[in-house]
Amino acid sequence: MNINRRQSVRTPYKSRLRPCHLNYSDERLWELSYLIAKCKELNLEAEYKKYQIRLMISNLSVFYVLYTLVSLVFIAVELLFVERLEGIIVDLCVKIITYAIVVSLLSINFCENFVIRHRWVMILTSGLAAYVVVIADLAENLYHYHRSGWPLNATYDVFVLCMIYMFMPIPSIRGAALLATSVSIVYVAYYIYSLPFTTMFHEEKSNTYDVLSVDILHNVGFNMMGIFFRVMNETMVRASFLDRHQFIMEEKWLRHALQQESMLLDSVLPPQIAKPIQDSIKNKIKQNEATEFDRYHMKNSRMTEHFMAIQIHPDVSILYADVVNYTHLTTTLTVENLVKVLHDLYGRFDMAASTFNVQRIKFLGDCYYCVAGLTTPDPDHAKCAVSLGISMIANIQEVRTERELDIDMRIGVHSGSLIAGVIGEAKLQFDIWGSDVEIANRLESTGRPGYVHVSGRTLSNLNVSNYVIMSGPEKARNDPMLQSMSTYLITGQVNRTSVASTMEGVLSGSSLDIKPVESVRSRRASGVSMTEELREEFRNMPVGGFDFHSPCCRQATNESHKKTEREIGMFCAAFKDKNLEWNFMHQPDFIFKSSMLLAWAIGCCLIYIQIVNNTFQCNVCLVVDLLTFFFLTSLLCISWYKKFCWWKSGRFEFQMHNKYSCMVFHLFEKIQHSVTLRISTYLMIVICYYSVISLIMIDCDRDIFELSYIESKLFHYEMDQGICFHPWSFTNMISLILGISYTFARIPFSLKIFISCCETVAFVLIVFFQFAFNFQHSATTTPYMRAEIAHCLRVCMMLATMYAKERQSEFNTKMNFKLNVDLQSKQKAADVTNQSIIILLNNILPSHVHLLRSRPLSQLLSQTRTVL
Repeated sequence: MNINRRQSVRTPYKSRLRPCHLNYSDERLWELSYLIAKCKELNLEAEYKKYQIRLMISNLSVFYVLYTLVSLVFIAVELLFVERLEGIIVDLCVKIITYAIVVSLLSINFCENFVIRHRWVMILTSGLAAYVVVIADLAENLYHYHRSGWPLNATYDVFVLCMIYMFMPIPSIRGAALLATSVSIVYVAYYIYSLPFTTMFHEEKSNTYDVLSVDILHNVGFNMMGIFFRVMNETMVRASFLDRHQFIMEEKWLRHALQQESMLLDSVLPPQIAKPIQDSIKNKIKQNEATEFDRYHMKNSRMTEHFMAIQIHPDVSILYADVVNYTHLTTTLTVENLVKVLHDLYGRFDMAASTFNVQRIKFLGDCYYCVAGLTTPDPDHAKCAVSLGISMIANIQEVRTERELDIDMRIGVHSGSLIAGVIGEAKLQFDIWGSDVEIANRLESTGRPGYVHVSGRTLSNLNVSNYVIMSGPEKARNDPMLQSMSTYLITGQVNRTSVASTMEGVLSGSSLDIKPVESVRSRRASGVSMTEELREEFRNMPVGGFDFHSPCCRQATNESHKKTEREIGMFCAAFKDKNLEWNFMHQPDFIFKSSMLLAWAIGCCLIYIQIVNNTFQCNVCLVVDLLTFFFLTSLLCISWYKKFCWWKSGRFEFQMHNKYSCMVFHLFEKIQHSVTLRISTYLMIVICYYSVISLIMIDCDRDIFELSYIESKLFHYEMDQGICFHPWSFTNMISLILGISYTFARIPFSLKIFISCCETVAFVLIVFFQFAFNFQHSATTTPYMRAEIAHCLRVCMMLATMYAKERQSEFNTKMNFKLNVDLQSKQKAADVTNQSIIILLNNILPSHVHLLRSRPLSQLLSQTRTVL
């Protein structure tokens, strides 16, 4: 399931003999009740229902292909192997009409938007389609029975049950179970009516009841298998859905982290300086994350490389600004009000600098300096710097009027060259150096409040007709550094409307809420809201199958999903990447206990059927049955003992258990986590099944059966039914084993296909060679068609149905696994990004400040670890 979920820790052998705590957390995450509660807790139930409908429509598309192939094969076989074609004209017409009705009824479900609004349509059409097949199947048999005296066996009884549980779009497990149970009751009633029940009832009453109980048990077994599939399918689907939700949230939070990182760096460093630093930090984290990842903890983080990213900028304009009467403000205003005023001013300055494409370097108290043309070369750098200076004067005059403060702005601008770069090791610092930087600083200090003091070089880059220009002050002419150049004053009178437009979005001082750090931290609350982005991602979740949607209901195909689909094989649904397939198969199987419960129930059914078919004493049969029952029961107890202890302890995981219980826990966990043990257990269960079913054939004397059958026909008496096994009981047992061969999870799908194909081939050999006479003289499903062909059709139909179902499930499971692999990559990238942000914050801001700034992001990234 999810790669973030905890895996059981391998325990040394000696410690397994000691008392231990019960750890049921992994299995708990795979229980349907927990998954349903989690979906409701995250407010995902409505979106899950929509995804479930899409998945059922996908399964329905697979059923269309399967039902078409089954119908064509049945029609072809009847045309090829029926001796008198005139006797099956009705059968062919009924099959064609039935197919058309079923396809027409179910086609409405491909209108996804319609069935989402009217969910009852899916239930109604599924019920009608199932009963159309049932009625058509039984009507054919009753027609031939009353017209020609053919005691035909039902053709689609097993297929309809598989159709209801595995492919019909019935959202409720209970609804599917009720529909399938009603279908089973109808077929059992037909079995009672059609077979020679009435003729044998008075002569062999006990044998008749045995035959009837076997048929009922077959239906019970197929219904148990169907309910198991529905429960496990919903468990896997909900788990996949929650994993996908986690994937989406991780991707969303990663984008947020990248945006925050970019905004942080762009606010303090030019991109051409920040990029190599950022890449260097990330590379260093990736190199050390496997061994020394904690060295980058925010309390002890330290740059391990000396960053000296130095660049020369030959043509820029430098602006220095100073708040006049700042010292007076510090003595007259409270600390809180002073911070509000400075925040208001510098917030306006930053917005204006962004508007005029000027890179702010830093501000120290009342000093603010920046550079135009630094980030990208700009021929109008002088105009941008002067325009920013005029805007800053307008802003401070506006603040002075609003807050009634005696403050003003003194600004100096000079054009020339400079050196810019990052220095420092424990703390990074970006700054600018050069003689032209010092000239800009001296222009500011010798200027006048309310004016932009510029050098002659800067003025030569301006259109003087756009400005009101005055000669420089006397103080500048007496300055040792400035006396060799001409300086000028530009007035700060500008259009107020334009200034207001540049201030749009600036946070005013009145909106600044200053709180203690701890109170701000305590306000951070986690929460996940359903956004349109999430809904769109859920709508794009892959579901496999065939696209039979109408053009109005068809959705766009996600290219990443198509790429993932191409990585999965067509026939065996295996990853083309062998490493990916290996990792998938070595995932633990946390639903093993549920599979084991079904295997035990089917095994009990087979043992009972074998006992009923063997009417004489058989010591070998008794031993094999007991060994099989003991083996299956032992596996069942091992699988469920952990949950029993968890349930008995009141769902409290920290209660101590004795050494024997711990041995059972560790044995079960080893089976869960070892693909070799799972495969071995799977093969042993299949061998046990065939050991039981082989006893039926061993106890059948073919020569006596053939002689008794011939004599019964010659002398017109009822032969003893206990001489040999009932062929249709044997066929249904094989169908049950085929079904159980596909139900275990985390078993290679190719192995399941191989085992099921071997079972089918063995059955065909038994039918046509070893016990040909027995099967040939049993009831058929179509008049004038050999009975052994009908038996083989039943098993082949079961094989095709189980393959189609399991292939669809395997595809969706592996698509989910691939998404989890992508999720792991996203999480690693998010962790590296988050660490780089923390390092940069720690190297730029004081620790108590950067903790507060980085906390929202770290909370977001940590929430996804605990979503499930």
